[in-house]
Formats: sequence, C-alpha cells, structure tokens
Amino acid sequence: MDKIINLLKKFNFTESESKVYIALLKNGLGTGYEISKNSSVPRSKVYNIIETLIGKGCIVVCKETTPLKYSAVPIEEFIDNIKNNVNKDLEEVKKELVSYNTTMDLDSMWHINGYDNIFNKCRHLLKEAKKEVFIQIWKEDIHNLYEELKIIEDTLDKVIIILYSLDGNYEVGLKNYYNHGFEKDKLKESGGRWISIVADSKEVVFGHIQNEKNAEVVWTQSTPMIFLAKENIIHDAYCLKIIETFGEDAKDKFGEELQGIREVFKRFNHS
Repeated sequence: MDKIINLLKKFNFTESESKVYIALLKNGLGTGYEISKNSSVPRSKVYNIIETLIGKGCIVVCKETTPLKYSAVPIEEFIDNIKNNVNKDLEEVKKELVSYNTTMDLDSMWHINGYDNIFNKCRHLLKEAKKEVFIQIWKEDIHNLYEELKIIEDTLDKVIIILYSLDGNYEVGLKNYYNHGFEKDKLKESGGRWISIVADSKEVVFGHIQNEKNAEVVWTQSTPMIFLAKENIIHDAYCLKIIETFGEDAKDKFGEELQGIREVFKRFNHS
C-alpha cells in the first residue's frame, strides 16, 4: 500500500485520505465507524477525511440509512476527477506564469538532461507540429512517442521516420518509416543511441541516449541547426529509398550486408 499512498500524495492526497479511499475500494460501502476500522484512521479524524473526499469527488454518501453509509466512486471516475482537477490547476498556473514570461533566446542551444525529460519535450514538439515532422529514432525508444507518431502520420502532409533497431526487427506498427540498418557500426561510432526531431522547420531536438539513466539532447530554434538536421534526415531517406528500390542488385554491388555503401573514402567504380 505504501506505493499507492506515495503516488497519491503527488496529487495532493494525504496519507489518511488515501487509506480511506483504498479501504472503501477494498471493503465496499461502509459507515464511518467501519471505514475507521478498515483504514486504521482514528474515528476522531475519519469523518473530516470523509467530508474532504466527498468534496474531491472521490466518495459518495447514501443519506437513506442510519448511520450514513459511504462508497468509493469507481476507479476510472476517480482518475478522471484527478485529471480534471490537475488540468484546472495547470490552467491557473499557466495564467499566472504568463505575466512573468520574457522572450527566450531561441538561437541558443538549450540542453535537456534525463530520459523522461527528453521525451516530454519530444512529445510536445509532435503535438504542436502542424505541417511536417522529420525524425530519427531507435525502436528501443519509440514507445515513448508511439501515440503521437500514429496521430501525425494520419494528420500531417509530410512525415519521415528513420528507424534504427538493435536487433534488426523494425516492426513498430507505423506506416511511413525507413529501416536504417548498419546499427552495429553506428553504435561503435557514436557510443549509444540518439534521437533527432525537426518539427515544422521551426525547432529541433537532437542528441544522445546512451541508456534510460544517461541521456542528453539539445533543443533549439536556430535556423542553421534546423536546416542541418532536416537535410540529414531527408538525405537518409533518399539513400534508404534507393537501397530498398534496388534490393538484390544493391547486395550484389555492395555486399550481403551492404557494407560497401559505408566505404565512402574509397572511390566508386563507375565502370
């Protein structure tokens, strides 16, 4: 129970409030006395806690019985109530913060550390995109953006996804993506995975993800950096489309693993 109590504390529930709601979920409807007994919340406190939870929309009361009986609202309704309350609070926070807002130096390189923080930023870019998205991502990380990618594939005119995979399995349930290949060589060169996203040619996120505990990217609206990242992804798509088109002919020319393609410092034999 400690885990759920600590989680609910993040949403402004006290330990006693959490215990009362959980007790009602576990034991069904009950009187104040029964709730106190089942939750280990003292009777001197339990009625105030019940009233607070009623006010939060977490408990309902039946007034046709003596003593009164209480019941927990269904879990889905409980979660929806939390979401609605959090959203209202966030709107208030936004209104207050706007008055303090100043113009950001958008041409600078802003570093974002932490796996979750990185993908929070990436989700924001995808949700705000109106016309086009260009992205390089590893299959090992794509679950963080999967829902957003499904949406933009259906709603945006231009979407390019370059997909890397550690095990060579590229099945992700998306429509418009290119399998990159050469992952083992790329990992040796870079020391880890990476991500690049360009949204509407207005902003870019790019950087390394060594693992879920060691990750850092740069976010910027610098026009030269956006151009560079976007062109890199587009040229990846050019090359991968050619490789896909020529199939076995490409393997005959460059080897079964297409290793010859990466030998860029050797002159190509045109004959």
